[in-house]
Amino acid sequence: MANESFNKTADWAPGTLDKTRKAIGDIDPKEAATMAKKLGGEVLNERSVSPDGMTHARRPAAVSSRRTSSVSSGNRPKSSDTRVSPHTTTVKHRRKNELQTLSPKLCAQIDKLMMSDEYRIKANYGIFNFIRRFQKDGTEKILPTFYDVTLKLYIDQMEAFITVIKTLIQMSPNTYKAKIVNGTDVKFKFLRTVAGWTMQNIKMAYGDLSALPPPLLVCDFIPFIRAIYHPLMTVYYYGSSKIPKIIKEIYADEIVYPDADKEKLQSLAKEAITKWLYIDTEIIRRLYPLLMRMCSDSYEVYPVFFSVKVADILQFIGLHKFDLLLPDKPKEVKAPEPKASPVREVRGRRDETVNTGLNLLDRLFPAAGFQKLDMHPDLFPYFQPLYKFDDGFNILSPSNPMQTTVVLLRILEDFFQGCRNITFVKAEGEDRGADSIDAVLDTWSAYRENVFNKLYAEPLIYYTNQIYSQSDFENSQFGKKSLTALLWQAQYQFLPELKFKPLVLERPVNDSKYPPLYKRVDFVRKYFTGIANACDAVAQARGTVESVGNPWAHYRFDIPNEISKRLDVLLGAQNTTATTNATNANLLKYTLCIVAVLDWWINNPDSPAYSVPPTQIYRISEEDGKPLFSVPERHDQNKLFAEAIRTAYQKK
Repeated sequence: MANESFNKTADWAPGTLDKTRKAIGDIDPKEAATMAKKLGGEVLNERSVSPDGMTHARRPAAVSSRRTSSVSSGNRPKSSDTRVSPHTTTVKHRRKNELQTLSPKLCAQIDKLMMSDEYRIKANYGIFNFIRRFQKDGTEKILPTFYDVTLKLYIDQMEAFITVIKTLIQMSPNTYKAKIVNGTDVKFKFLRTVAGWTMQNIKMAYGDLSALPPPLLVCDFIPFIRAIYHPLMTVYYYGSSKIPKIIKEIYADEIVYPDADKEKLQSLAKEAITKWLYIDTEIIRRLYPLLMRMCSDSYEVYPVFFSVKVADILQFIGLHKFDLLLPDKPKEVKAPEPKASPVREVRGRRDETVNTGLNLLDRLFPAAGFQKLDMHPDLFPYFQPLYKFDDGFNILSPSNPMQTTVVLLRILEDFFQGCRNITFVKAEGEDRGADSIDAVLDTWSAYRENVFNKLYAEPLIYYTNQIYSQSDFENSQFGKKSLTALLWQAQYQFLPELKFKPLVLERPVNDSKYPPLYKRVDFVRKYFTGIANACDAVAQARGTVESVGNPWAHYRFDIPNEISKRLDVLLGAQNTTATTNATNANLLKYTLCIVAVLDWWINNPDSPAYSVPPTQIYRISEEDGKPLFSVPERHDQNKLFAEAIRTAYQKK
C-alpha cells in the first residue's frame, strides 16, 4: 500500500501540505487515510524540490477531496463548459477566468444565501458546514436535486409559457395578427418578443450540464444562467407586475371579435398569467443568487439586485438596453401653479377608518385579538399555522410591537395580490420622484422577507441563542451592543416613534435598500383614501373614477390566499353579476382600512405599540427566565371564522 501511494502522481505544489497541516494539526498517514474515507476524498501527494531544482512527488501527508472525470479527451462533449479531469490545466484556468474573483466576505454571504431554505441551491450541513472547506471545491458544490429536479421544472414551465403565448397569437383573427406584427403598442411588442423566444440555447446548456460528471460546481452553471436570463430580462424591466395586465388586455381585445372562442381564450389567458407568475416568483427569483455570484461585485437583496445592477446583468447575459421592453417615458407637463400650503397632517391618526379596520380584522380572524391590541395579545399561535413565518418570528415577545407589525404586513401582502389586478391611472403632473402604488405593490413583500428577516430576525436569533447558552451574555458589552442594534433597526425601518436609551454609543448603519415602512404606509393610506372618496362619490351610478380604470369590475386574485377566501364569503363573491359587492372598489376600501390600522400602529406615538418597555423584545420562559423559542399553535381558525359568519347571518 505504501509503494502504491508513493507512485501516485504529484498533485500539490511544494509547501501546500505544510500550510494545511498547520490549519488542522499534525496527522500521521493512517489518520490521513481515515479522514479521506470519511470526507469522501483521497490521499494526495506533494511535489518536493530537489537540489537540482526539479520537483518530485513525495509521500502523502494530508487529505483533500478530489473530483474525477469519466469524460476522456476522445469522447467528451464539444461544449465550452464541459468539465473534464482536474488534471487538465486549461479547465482550471477557464473556471478562474469565467467566475469572477470576489472577497471572502462577499462569497460567504452569497454562499449562505444559496444554502438557505428559501433557495436550496447548495447543501446546508448546519454546524458541520466547516467540513466543506477541507474538501476540494467543497463550498462550490451544487445540490444534485437542484439541477436534476428544479431546473427541469423551470425549463418545462418556461416552455409552457412560450407555447401558451404563441397559441394566443395563433387564435387571434387575421386583422389582429396584423396589429401584432406591425403595432407599436407595448402589448404587441410583448407578444412579438415572447413569440421570438426559443428554448434551444437553454436546453443545450442544460444538456451540457447533464453530460458533466458530478458533483457540479457553481462555475459550471454560467452558460445555463446566461441562457435562461437572456430572454427573461427582455420583458422583466417593463414591470413584472404589469405583464398580467398586458395579457388581460390582449384577452379583452380578442374576445370582441365575432368568431372568437371566448372560453378557450379565457383559459389561455389564465394559464399565461399563472405561468408568468411562476416565472417571476420562482425562476427569476430563485436563480438570482447564482446570477449575483456570476456578475455582481456586491451583495444585493432581491429584488433590489435587478435594479441596482442592471448594467452588470445586461453585460453578463449579452443584452443592450435597446433590447429591453421598457415602459414609455411619461410626457413632460408644466409645473402646476403653486398652491397654499395645507396644514400638515399628523401620520397615524386614530379615526373611524382605523376603528373600521380593527372591526374588519376581527371579522376576518375571529378571536385573534385585534379588538384588544392594547393588551398585546400573542398573535403567533393564531397566525403561524396560516402564514408559516420564518424563524425569528416565533421568538418575538407579544409585547414587542414588531409582532403585530409583521402580522399586519403579511395580511396586507394578501390584500395587495388582489390590488395588482386593479388598473391605477397616474395623474397628469404626478411627481416622478415621488412614491408610486406600482412601486409599493412590487416591493411590499420585501419588508417582511428582507428587511425584517435579514436585518431584525437573524440578529434576534443570534442574540437569544447567546443568552440561552450564556447567562451573562445579556449584560456583557457585546450583548448590550446586540440589543441596541436591534432597537435601532426597529426604529430605522418600522417604528419611528420608538424611544429607548442606547446601551452603547455605537450606532449601526441602516443597510436597507427600501424606503422606511412608516413612510410607505403613510403614502398608501393617503393614496387609497383619495381613491375611496372618488369611488363613493359615483357609487350609486357606478360612474367613472379618474384614478382607477376598473373600480366596478369583480375583484380577482390570481392565486387564492387566506384573505381572498375570507373576502369571498364576506362580500358574496359567488355573485358575478353587475350587482355584486365583490368589486375592486370594495377591495380598495377594505385594504385601506387595514393600511390605516398599520399606519396608526406604527406612526402614532400614542398607539399601544409604544406603551411597553422597548427592551422586552423576546419571549421569556416562566420556568427558568431564559428565552422561549416555541409555544403551542392554534388550529381552529377556520372553525372560528365559519361560526362567526353563521352567528352574523342568524342575527340578520
